[in-house]
Amino acid sequence: MMDEYKDKRYIKEIIKEYNILLESWGSSESWDLNQFKTLENMIFETTKIDVNANTLKRFFQQKTGNPQLATKDALCRFLGYSGYTDFVMKKTKKEETTNIQTEDVVEETKEHTNDTDKKADSSQLEKAPNKVTKDPEEVSNRIYKKNKWYVNFAIILLLIIGGYMLYTYKLKDMYVEYLLSKIEFTTSQVKGICPLTVTFSYHIPASLFEDITVMYEEANGDISERKLNENIDKINATYIYEGEAFCHLKYKDRIIKTIPVECRKTGWSVFVREERKKIFRVFPMEQAYNDSGYVSLPIENVPQEAHTNHMFVSYVFYKEKLIDGDNFIYEARVRNSKQENAVPCSDIIMYIHSDTAMHGFAMNENGYAYIKFISGENTIKGDEYNLSRFNFNSSEWHVMTIKVVNKKTTFYVDGEEVLGMDYKEPLGYANELTLRFKGCGAVDYVKVSNLDGKVVYEENFDPDKRK
Repeated sequence: MMDEYKDKRYIKEIIKEYNILLESWGSSESWDLNQFKTLENMIFETTKIDVNANTLKRFFQQKTGNPQLATKDALCRFLGYSGYTDFVMKKTKKEETTNIQTEDVVEETKEHTNDTDKKADSSQLEKAPNKVTKDPEEVSNRIYKKNKWYVNFAIILLLIIGGYMLYTYKLKDMYVEYLLSKIEFTTSQVKGICPLTVTFSYHIPASLFEDITVMYEEANGDISERKLNENIDKINATYIYEGEAFCHLKYKDRIIKTIPVECRKTGWSVFVREERKKIFRVFPMEQAYNDSGYVSLPIENVPQEAHTNHMFVSYVFYKEKLIDGDNFIYEARVRNSKQENAVPCSDIIMYIHSDTAMHGFAMNENGYAYIKFISGENTIKGDEYNLSRFNFNSSEWHVMTIKVVNKKTTFYVDGEEVLGMDYKEPLGYANELTLRFKGCGAVDYVKVSNLDGKVVYEENFDPDKRK
């Protein structure tokens, strides 16, 4: 069994290798508990062995007692050894190599001295009856020792290079990813009337700060990017254009966090989106009015590149504090036919939003897997439940209704209940109505009422409003 003196010596060697590997942390004598917790996580991610941060602190700083073999095993595995025994064996071989080198120097010095003596006594040696020669076995042993030294040196060199490569391409990347996961980037407001000023809070590890930038993306595609002043602070950004904007946090050239920002104008707007091509456009509602007394955006107004089977047109109304989002009746008369350039499966989607959540449902023609119902934090989807009982002809006019009474939501089509569901988290004030179509769709009227039937908002889309 290894004696205590040698064991302590190998522990010092382990600490020495960690100080080299984590040189940027400073000496292990100065590491604080947070650094030991970071090391605890790094060791667990690499070895799947959990070594408590306090245990690591005692190992590196107190150096008292005899650490458990499991602790030494985990520390050595993180360094690239198969375990503590492997570490000791490799260190022992290294010591043997050093001893062999010393023996060779002594032996060569001795040979040089002997050669000098031989030259001084050359006359006497010539008179000697027999010439002195080296033992062939001794020469063979010396050659073997030298070859062994070269092999051991090559192995040690490969281990050093391998350790450096492991740190550069594996451990360093793992540590960076760990730090990136600790970045905090939040805001309290993501929706409002434009121009909208949003305050973003952030907390970035100091070692990453120099490589972090913030990028603002406006709804019209304009982009600006800037460095941050402090690693823990707040920044303000003003978004001017109506639609969907973003604030991105970047590490070097990589976007690591994104916060969407919804800029609205009071009243009605038309949004056109092609999901897969990432096309988003905003149009004034006046372009959707027609002489038939309903609104439907003409297909020629839609950008040509968005004319695909993944095109969605939304008619959106925004007004702050429109109605209590937990007690209301919201109805609309809608259609999505070939006349409105409907694309399969002619989806019609009805939403009412607050700043924190929404109620809504999506109906379509024979695309049962895409039917869904949302209320607060709860969602029911057709890809999880059999909703094939709903027969819905999108080409005909339908009155779709959402009624919420004290966090109990009921969905109706043409006055018939299709589904009911409850939720727990209150919505607060609703502020946005959305009628979304796969295609251009058509909206005849919209009405929002209190539970007593009193109308809070109503729009019949009189064609005279175009003027």
